Amino acid sequence: MLPPLFWPYTADWTPFTGASFLRGGGRQPCHTCDVTPPQSGNPAADETSGASHRGPMLGIGRQQWVDSWSGFKAIAPLMPGSAAFGLAFGALVPAAGINAWTGLFASVSVMAGASQISIVESIRANAPAFIAVLTALIINARFALYSAALGPVFASFPRRWKLGLAHLMTDQAAVVALHHAHEYPDPVRRRWFILGGALPFVLVWLVGTIVGILAGPIIPASWNIGFIVPLMFIAVMVPVLKKPEELVGLGVTAVVVLLSKGLPFGLNVLTGIIAGLIAGTFFAEFADARRGRRGEHQDTVAEAAEHEAGEAM
Repeated sequence: MLPPLFWPYTADWTPFTGASFLRGGGRQPCHTCDVTPPQSGNPAADETSGASHRGPMLGIGRQQWVDSWSGFKAIAPLMPGSAAFGLAFGALVPAAGINAWTGLFASVSVMAGASQISIVESIRANAPAFIAVLTALIINARFALYSAALGPVFASFPRRWKLGLAHLMTDQAAVVALHHAHEYPDPVRRRWFILGGALPFVLVWLVGTIVGILAGPIIPASWNIGFIVPLMFIAVMVPVLKKPEELVGLGVTAVVVLLSKGLPFGLNVLTGIIAGLIAGTFFAEFADARRGRRGEHQDTVAEAAEHEAGEAM
């Protein structure tokens, strides 16, 4: 018996039973039912459609496997970066004198490489604990934005799916989910697509962490694998930067981090993040005021949220 998270019969897609009929639920579509799909006249399409409607495998319906595989293919180009990112973090764990199991537990429970690396670097720099924690919290504040954007995408999911997928959300998985959500209006298919991308990506990250912890002491320093971290964020974030204030915030952050590199305890990262947030916020206010003077329409907070939700769907 599979755990409830993966059980395909859920509140919105249930098999027909007498009880459900008496409750007025009627017969609901079931993705795991062995039915014959309608013929489209295209043999290749009919063959593919038929494959997705055959009996369940490992207790999971064929259609769920198809959707999960689509999610895997969508995120697959980013997986080498995930493995390398995990390798970079894992290699830092023994270098900072951190217990290997503690480092691995961080990857399982936090799943946010940038903040994990910032904490390890703070430990190596003998920074006070509150600086390390504060820096990590600010770095991870972006997940609050992901949560707001993914809210409409996850809205119709059962609670266990919301909680499970929320824990598996990384920058890459969130971007892929938002980019492809409109292709899956059916919430059942949509959540299996997201799971198919998020879960393998996290598993690759964990494998990279383990390899890094074990091989860290023998990796040459000349490889400079820590440089993988900024490259990974550039690959994920640059394609989705659209607003001028986002570009301003990113640019100010980069400049301040480089100029304040001499600050102790790695405070240049924290300083750069705060400066970028302030610069982006002030630029957005300036742009809104300028549009107001020109008589152009300005979105209210509610309208902006609705537009963001529409783009996510």
